[in-house]
Amino acid sequence: MRLLKAREMKRVEEHASKYGLSYQRMMENAGAACARNIRSILEKQRPSARNIAVVCGKGNNGGDGFVIARKLFESGYRAAVILAGGYPATPQSETAFGQIAELSVPCVWYTTDRAKALQTIKNADCVVDALFGFSFYGEISRELLPLFQEMNDSAALKVAVDVPSGVYCDSGLCDPACFSADYTIAISALKPAHILHPASDHCGDIIVASIGIPTESFDAVGHSIYTYNAAQAAALLPRRAVTANKGDFGHLLSLCGSRRMPGAAFLAAKAALRCGTGLVTAAFPKSIYQTMALKLTEALLLPLEETPQGALSAACIPTLLKYLDRFSCILIGCGLTVSEDTTEVLRAVLEHAKVPVIVDADGINILAQNIDILQNAASPVVLTPHPKEMSRLLSCTVGDVQADRAGNAADFAERQGVHLVLKGSNTVVASPDDSRIYLNATGNNGLSKGGSGDVLAGMIGALAAQGVKLPQAANLGVYLHGYAADLAAKRLSRTGMLPTDLIEELATAFAAFEN
Repeated sequence: MRLLKAREMKRVEEHASKYGLSYQRMMENAGAACARNIRSILEKQRPSARNIAVVCGKGNNGGDGFVIARKLFESGYRAAVILAGGYPATPQSETAFGQIAELSVPCVWYTTDRAKALQTIKNADCVVDALFGFSFYGEISRELLPLFQEMNDSAALKVAVDVPSGVYCDSGLCDPACFSADYTIAISALKPAHILHPASDHCGDIIVASIGIPTESFDAVGHSIYTYNAAQAAALLPRRAVTANKGDFGHLLSLCGSRRMPGAAFLAAKAALRCGTGLVTAAFPKSIYQTMALKLTEALLLPLEETPQGALSAACIPTLLKYLDRFSCILIGCGLTVSEDTTEVLRAVLEHAKVPVIVDADGINILAQNIDILQNAASPVVLTPHPKEMSRLLSCTVGDVQADRAGNAADFAERQGVHLVLKGSNTVVASPDDSRIYLNATGNNGLSKGGSGDVLAGMIGALAAQGVKLPQAANLGVYLHGYAADLAAKRLSRTGMLPTDLIEELATAFAAFEN
């Protein structure tokens, strides 16, 4: 699904207006669609609700609110309008305001009768926020803080029109006093704020309302940010024929681990097995063989030469190259450690692999010191850095990375010719040959534990091994990883869940998708 920034949404509406859909008609359609959804919610959840307070600004979001109030008033609700931003300031909102005046819909001016406005909210069974919309920036004025406090404290059903007031549409940031909705009715398309934290935490359940803008208007404008929903993610899953065998589902080489970090190798390989790969070969330093043999009962094991410190030795390269053609995808890096030997191992794999290579953790840290290695990669490469690893790749601070996650990911992917998965809240996936940037909407802060990234790397590798094309394998892996984390959090809590629990929840996640 596409996500439209504020300026992109304005261009879509401009295009639609040039080809026969007037701004007034768009406002009428938006208000009517919102009113229908509000009625439906109230009828199901609060059938006795009659009092509706619609808080309106002076722009077009307020105009949508006027239409909502009129439609609900005509449907028999006791709708009242609170004018919180002054007199309507656009031709469309002024027209919509005139229509409610003709019906004698009650209106309260917040600036001149604050007490009555606040009491109207207190008496409401439903509060509709149509104050700022997607154009908000800066901060909520001190004069409006009591209004926002009353709206948020209300026990009424709270509905935001398009974007909760006080939320920044494009960045996902928000004023601390912003409106917190039970439902947000997104007009025409999702906006970044609907999935980006912390803004999305204030949106509640999101409903996308079509207002009649033709597909051509969206296509003409172009857009760069997308997200996947459950149905779209499920459509990417490899199909499993009744007559299938293990050879039909790929063979992943997981080249991970060290004496100090054997768990990373286990988590990556186990996650890959849970994602349906036909065969997984776990390759690791030979001194951890006993540990791996006890824990990885379903994988093939390939113990390799190691350094005195218990990391992979460059002496293992001839063995690796001999086996390399057997695999349909290679994962390297989890728990690998950074040394001259592991640098040479990574270099050899990238130069000789004929299949996609997923590089995680210490593999990324090696590249941060030797970025030229990427120039000689023979096959598609996926990097899966967390913000600190990304800062090493870019030679900047973590703050710099987080200030423009999507932009940094897209720029690096294009410059280095790799697929990039920038982990964190709303993980970003960017590709060198695709202008689209994907933001993930699943997952929670229970993933903020060592090992979660190893699980994700194994999942992406497993999906690519089964033939899911890049970057779809990355997007599907990221979505499922977060989905499983949400299941684990419900069962175990965000505090108590572990990466191993995440792997177990993958079975439940796949069951939901397959059904």
